[in-house]
Amino acid sequence: MKLFTTFRLILPVALCCAAADASTVVDFNFDSDTLGTTTTFTDTVDGPSATFSSAADPGGFVVFPTMFETPTGNVLGNPGPAFAFDIPLDVSFSGNLSAITLDFATGDFNTPSPFSIAAYENTTPVGSSTSTGQFLPGFTFPEGEITFDGGTFNNVVISTPSPNFAVDNIHVLATAPEPGTLTMLAAGLLLSVAGAIRRRGSPR
Repeated sequence: MKLFTTFRLILPVALCCAAADASTVVDFNFDSDTLGTTTTFTDTVDGPSATFSSAADPGGFVVFPTMFETPTGNVLGNPGPAFAFDIPLDVSFSGNLSAITLDFATGDFNTPSPFSIAAYENTTPVGSSTSTGQFLPGFTFPEGEITFDGGTFNNVVISTPSPNFAVDNIHVLATAPEPGTLTMLAAGLLLSVAGAIRRRGSPR
């Protein structure tokens, strides 16, 4: 009876710790940012934060209303008031990610330029992904979507040979900090208490 009661008390703790393994999907879309906001700036959505910056700051990239089909609402693009072209966009996150997907448009009038994401864990390279947009009927610039989901990272550098580009709808999969440790701790506690009760109930 004591063993059952102990299990009933500790099992919810183990389940809560295991639930921490679930990742969180967060969407950074600039729609809550004031038009004209320039890099460097930080957006926070449901806990996780993303800091947008560039080598041309202050004012390398700017939030402006979309002129595209896929990137909707507000978008972040260059040139900003620094009037700099051919610059990458750096995005640093407050925690680790396991995947990122975003919409983009490049400033090409003829052949669409390749568009790339390079992912880092702090300063250590994790991997990269490249995509190419397409010209959509009725729109001037090529648009596309790009995804990177290889490993754990907390920073991305977004770049293209095109002189300018815009991004929007940045969906990230944010991982919970050290969830495996919490789960193992709860499981260990459960087994230790169960063993102690079993020993106490054994005849001497």
